[in-house]
Amino acid sequence: MRNIILFIIFLLLVSFTANYEPRNSTAEVEQVQGCYIFIDSRPVKEYKYLGTCKYTIAWVGSGQYQDVRNRLIKRIKKEYPEADGIIFHFHDGGEDRADAIKFN
Repeated sequence: MRNIILFIIFLLLVSFTANYEPRNSTAEVEQVQGCYIFIDSRPVKEYKYLGTCKYTIAWVGSGQYQDVRNRLIKRIKKEYPEADGIIFHFHDGGEDRADAIKFN
């Protein structure tokens, strides 16, 4: 009986994944400091928006991509510890921000 149930579960998993066709825009995102990082992209999987953190000039730093990214990740993890993903919005000469998300 157990083998039959496992076989049925296996068939269901195969049938669901077999129907998914990646598009040219489909990709795997990287994890940084335990969070999935979305830059100029958005997750396909449903998620819950938790809040936004902004990078302001008052922060001391180089203003380089990695520095800004790492500071925003640190702040997101502090303010939204349940976040498992971050959607970044970088604006040249503008205010950079990051949205904390939790996958459903």
